[in-house]
Amino acid sequence: MRNSFMGKKERMKFELFKAIVFAKNGLSFNELLDTYHLTKSTLSRYIHDLAAEVEDAFEDNVHLIQNSHTGTYQIQTEKTFSIGYLIDYIHLFYVQKSGIFFLLDTLLKKNYPSIDAMALDMHMSSSSVYKQLRVLKEMLIPFGGKISFEEISSPLIGNEIGVRLFSFYSYWSVFKSTTFDNKNYPEAWLETKDFEHYFDHADSLSESQQAKLRFIQLITLRRALWQKNYVALSEEFLADIAYFDNKELEILPILKQHVSTEQYHKERALLLFATRGLIYNLDSPETRKKIVEAYQRSSLEIAKHTTKLIEEIRIEFDLNYSEEGYTIFYFYLLILLIYIKHITIDISGYYRNDLSFHSMIDYDEKNVETFQKITTIIQRQEFYPKIKKQALNGVISILTLTLYSGIYLNKKAGSLLICVIFNNNLILAEGIKKIILDVYNHERIIFTSDVLAADLVISDSYENIDPKTEHFYFDEQLNPEQWGKMIDMINQIFYRELFLSL
Repeated sequence: MRNSFMGKKERMKFELFKAIVFAKNGLSFNELLDTYHLTKSTLSRYIHDLAAEVEDAFEDNVHLIQNSHTGTYQIQTEKTFSIGYLIDYIHLFYVQKSGIFFLLDTLLKKNYPSIDAMALDMHMSSSSVYKQLRVLKEMLIPFGGKISFEEISSPLIGNEIGVRLFSFYSYWSVFKSTTFDNKNYPEAWLETKDFEHYFDHADSLSESQQAKLRFIQLITLRRALWQKNYVALSEEFLADIAYFDNKELEILPILKQHVSTEQYHKERALLLFATRGLIYNLDSPETRKKIVEAYQRSSLEIAKHTTKLIEEIRIEFDLNYSEEGYTIFYFYLLILLIYIKHITIDISGYYRNDLSFHSMIDYDEKNVETFQKITTIIQRQEFYPKIKKQALNGVISILTLTLYSGIYLNKKAGSLLICVIFNNNLILAEGIKKIILDVYNHERIIFTSDVLAADLVISDSYENIDPKTEHFYFDEQLNPEQWGKMIDMINQIFYRELFLSL
């Protein structure tokens, strides 16, 4: 994450923690050296600090240890914690140590006549506040936001949608679904039931979905009610997002009570559009279809751009859209194109891992050609020249990833030809076939007796096969690890042949 609220040292220790916690058998000192290119003395110091800080963060329930037998560094827990819990809480711990985020948090909650007054209230030196404010100012630039102590209502000014997006991504990147300090807000602002119940999956929202809704609601109410900063949407913007509001249900009644009817209409329209782009799976397939069909029937330019782009993708990649696949592709592409047209802010720096589709695939010649085709299609769209230069790289990365995902979503999956030959225990061959079919989609697996035609041969003996054919040598049928390795090999082939071969 480029726009991290951690200091440089905290960021490196966080990366070391993640690497160790993800390593099933731990990582050695030399492996960490090779990965992070630190000096031995620096790495030793970081590991020593990390061990103490992990115990501090988790109140002695989690420890960084060095295995006495293997010498590798491992994470040991006194209680059962998920990896997500461990990473999110150590992340929050390091953010709290740096202090930059909590300077922002203070700016969003209180008004100060000067930097010196803020420093005094926070028990910090003026020089430290100045230094951290410079960092925040740089982070606000892509969002069109500024920090000013001349404003009466709020020190954060500028593009209102940008300031709200910056606030949302900042809070989400720091807290995610961990404990959030909300004691400074009215209790009614924390109750999201009215907001949740607008959406189809209100009764089954996860903690992360609820946390995101809570952040969106708090930021909206704070900016509009406390600081009197309202969103200004053009008539064209309102028209482009109108069909995302398709239910006669209130979402923020407390907001409706305190702002004008016109302003509430704008806030509501933006919220019902933005939540679909920020939170996954709020709508049922029926609602998504209803929204998509409303746009398709409209005469909106944005709808025509979406239809045209999807059609060009279909032709270029020889896709046969299913009804469900087309609806999902259209729905998320439409949201992104509206964002590109009216907002165009590069938010890619707020992903904990840089947003790049290249990192999740094998970058071979075939995939290079796929990316080039997608890029060419994007560059000939009418909206491409209108994207702001400073936001171009991040916006195009997100758009390319969306198109790549849409292609995969609608690409007909191939099948895997497997030949099973077992000489030591004849009936075991049938057992292997059944296990494979129990695990995988029957349409994707085809068994063959021809070793030369197979994509994968599973055998307890040497077989004369095509050099390109995968061979799993299965000679220990009583070893559970052998069964797991067989499934792993099938997974790898599926991943390579079905996901990477667009």
